[in-house]
Amino acid sequence: MKADTISTLVSREILRTANARNQANLADTLKEFSSGRLADVGKTLGGRVGGVLDMRHIVGDLEGLTSTNAVVEQRMKFLQSAFGAMRDLGQTFSESTLGIYKAGGDRGLLVADAKSRMETLSDVLRTSSNGVYAFSGLNISVPPVDDYLSEPPSPARTAVISTFTAAFGFPPDDPQAVTITPAQMTAYMDGPFAALFEEPQWSANFSHATDEVMRDRISQHEEINTSSTANDRGIRQLYFALTLAIDGGTENLNAETFSVLAARIANTSSEGGYSVVATQARVGVAQERLAQANERIAIEKQALEGRIGKLEGVDPFEVADRLSALTARIEASYKITARMQQLTLLNYL
Repeated sequence: MKADTISTLVSREILRTANARNQANLADTLKEFSSGRLADVGKTLGGRVGGVLDMRHIVGDLEGLTSTNAVVEQRMKFLQSAFGAMRDLGQTFSESTLGIYKAGGDRGLLVADAKSRMETLSDVLRTSSNGVYAFSGLNISVPPVDDYLSEPPSPARTAVISTFTAAFGFPPDDPQAVTITPAQMTAYMDGPFAALFEEPQWSANFSHATDEVMRDRISQHEEINTSSTANDRGIRQLYFALTLAIDGGTENLNAETFSVLAARIANTSSEGGYSVVATQARVGVAQERLAQANERIAIEKQALEGRIGKLEGVDPFEVADRLSALTARIEASYKITARMQQLTLLNYL
């Protein structure tokens, strides 16, 4: 019978190799313990890893949509608020105009009220949301309108005053306005003045916006309008009423002609408010579609993440047991190695 011998060097080499393997397994186990997913997805899943990558790509797209939809949602809320303000402006200015006319009040108050509301309307239209002018159509980097009451006079106000002067032979603030008859005022309002709020004069003097508005993809297969335009009919009607009150000769007209002017201002302002409500309703429909899209995205994302988790995920209890076993094994290996290093023939001489 032959007895084989094993040197301490060979034993140490075996322990070293086993210890290195345990260290590598420990690193992978620690990674799985902290992340909750496989340390090497490709190695473990093999051919199924392609499906996981596809699902992760879709999840990334859905997360991108969620981020852009949040910006769109904020813009839509701004539009709703702006349209609400314009709706109220149109209705209350109509009531204010009729109140001053029926009470025989100071017409200067009507002009001052119109100027104040014009500033409000201009501020609403010129406000940006996340760097986007929501009423500029596709010209999102350009304010949709100029300040009508600016100094020097804006192109819009210059055009209004020039049109009045061309029609009557004197500017709106001239006392000669008292000579304007109701028929002449009606012809002016229906003719050259009304033309200012139609193309091409509207875009030439008042608006920098486009008729076409922004569209954003809110889901993988759905787009909605996500901005508006100052070319909306309701906004033009509000400008018609306010500019007519400011630069229509209001303070100098005779009583009969002022009656015609006040009636047109009140009616057009009220119509503008109602027209804005119709546009506001369309924005509301788009908001509802956005909310539904966000719900679908959340459900789809949750389902995909669940499927990915089943493929990539690890059992935390099993990983904890494996981590404990590996730690104990490595500690035992270190103890054995330490004892073997103490073995020497000198102890037996």
